[in-house]
Amino acid sequence: MTQISKASRTGDTRSRPVWDVPLRILTAAVGGYVLTSLVTMLLARTLPGNPLDTAMAATLMSFAIYTAAIVWVFAARTAMTAASSILGLTVLIGAAVWFSSRPGVAS
Repeated sequence: MTQISKASRTGDTRSRPVWDVPLRILTAAVGGYVLTSLVTMLLARTLPGNPLDTAMAATLMSFAIYTAAIVWVFAARTAMTAASSILGLTVLIGAAVWFSSRPGVAS
């Protein structure tokens, strides 16, 4: 019995660009790390409670956040969709971190 690839079963004969998988790996590794770092910083600053406890809770959540980012990158339909979504989230969360760390902002 021969195995039929998914592309031939669905009639999709398009091939992926040669840079698809390397871009996904780079996006998952670097983009996911930066996004996770920023989300962890934001959570540590905004969660209520003792600063030590909130830092510990944010750090523990970072493992799940990084895993979710990696899964999203490889589950996205295209590599460009994955890269643009990770970049967009990184910019948004980075702005939130920047605004939360400005002098005069209640902490």
